[in-house]
Amino acid sequence: MTPAVPDPAITLTPPLCSIFRRFLKRQGLKFTPERAEILEAVLRKPGIFEAEELLAEMRQAGLRASKATVYRTLKHLLDAGIISEVLIDSERARYQLTFGQTPKGRLVCVETDQIIEFENPALTALRDRICKQYGFEPLSFQFTIYGTSPQGRAAVEKASKD
Repeated sequence: MTPAVPDPAITLTPPLCSIFRRFLKRQGLKFTPERAEILEAVLRKPGIFEAEELLAEMRQAGLRASKATVYRTLKHLLDAGIISEVLIDSERARYQLTFGQTPKGRLVCVETDQIIEFENPALTALRDRICKQYGFEPLSFQFTIYGTSPQGRAAVEKASKD
């Protein structure tokens, strides 16, 4: 995977920047240059990512943010509803930009850790029907299927023959 390189043409999406600023202000916190860089780095991530991966890419791009600042900022972005935690396993926290994004489903191979994301409008329609039935206002949702991919099954078969 190639590291994210800062693109001077990329600027923060004004609504996200404003939402994050207002959130931080309500928490009694400041919108620092480091937090702005972390938000920009998150916005450049095309899918699911880990904090360590984000930190490594920022450092490769010459951005200076401490590990603690990255983790704290990700927590703030979670609390602000800009990103969500992707629950795949209990070993590593993974995140994904969710604000303004089309909801996606996931297939997760428990043998290879492969993650396949897909869009399906029927899932969103189902979410909306269920929420309407119970009077809920949907904020976000996750649809994840855990199973074994063809590659995972082949690896298990090969291991059992050895």
